[in-house]
Amino acid sequence: MRKISRSIINGRVGAGTGGQGLKIDWATTNDGSLHWLGVTESSLEAFVFQGSNYGYSLGGDGNVDVIEKFTFASAGNSAAVANLTVDSTDKKNLEGTLSKDHGYTAGGNNSNVIDRFPFASDTNASDVGDLLTSHGNGSSASDADYGYMAGGGSSNVIERWANASSGNSADVGDITVTRNDMSSHSSATHGFCCGGDNGPKYDVIDKYAFASSGNSADWGNLTNSGISGGTGASDEDYGYVAGGNTPTNYVNIIERFPFASSSGASDVGDLTKNITWASGQSSTTKGYKCGGHPNGSTINEIESYTFASSGNASDWGDLTSTAKYNTGVQY
Repeated sequence: MRKISRSIINGRVGAGTGGQGLKIDWATTNDGSLHWLGVTESSLEAFVFQGSNYGYSLGGDGNVDVIEKFTFASAGNSAAVANLTVDSTDKKNLEGTLSKDHGYTAGGNNSNVIDRFPFASDTNASDVGDLLTSHGNGSSASDADYGYMAGGGSSNVIERWANASSGNSADVGDITVTRNDMSSHSSATHGFCCGGDNGPKYDVIDKYAFASSGNSADWGNLTNSGISGGTGASDEDYGYVAGGNTPTNYVNIIERFPFASSSGASDVGDLTKNITWASGQSSTTKGYKCGGHPNGSTINEIESYTFASSGNASDWGDLTSTAKYNTGVQY
């Protein structure tokens, strides 16, 4: 029996392997082949944060327990496909994370519930654990093995829960400043949270490592001196913040910051309107904004912008109903 090292398979290859290496065995049938032991083809698929198929908009004020999805293949409207377990306004200001096979929502205004739903079928979510306290408005991140929620409410805690098994979250560190209403971003190795509000508004970008428990570090600044309520998206190299609200007005700016250096954000385009409190999704090529709150109203519009080049967003379709304080994941 031989063991293929973690370095050869390029790190984590999917939930279930735990990054411990994969065992192979010379065929006992003498057919000249090597056979995997104890793994399936699905477990060999690498976790990728960006989606190739669908974006999901989840919960929020006005669409409080609905799971709806829209396709990345072409512009069009979303469809309501299932429901979360918490069906009241307690679930607004929730946060979304994902594994290779499932989407998750965590928290809410008066909820500590961690919900999970499958990507493979349009099925209602199930309660799989609890956050440390009931709170929302944090910043989320995802890697192959864990979901993360940072800050929110009056908390500065970074907490995480395991994707492989049902269970509660655990405290693994702190963000630099206690705040809520941040945008959410994930690189292959780190989680990022941007801006936020705790009386004053902040422009700080925080970064924390997935590989080890520990506190976050200041990773630069957004273009506005203080902003909250921005919508987050991520490609392989950059985090994107779309819209948000400053102490004086709502904004339509799309800005991005590099994962590789702490040089701060730059303005790369505009949304179609000034807006805050929307959900965000990431495909392999585009960022999306679903719903949200322009001055004085709540809308159902989905818009998209391209990662590869700087430029403005354009209309992609509509949610089934108006929604704000919703969250997003992708598959």
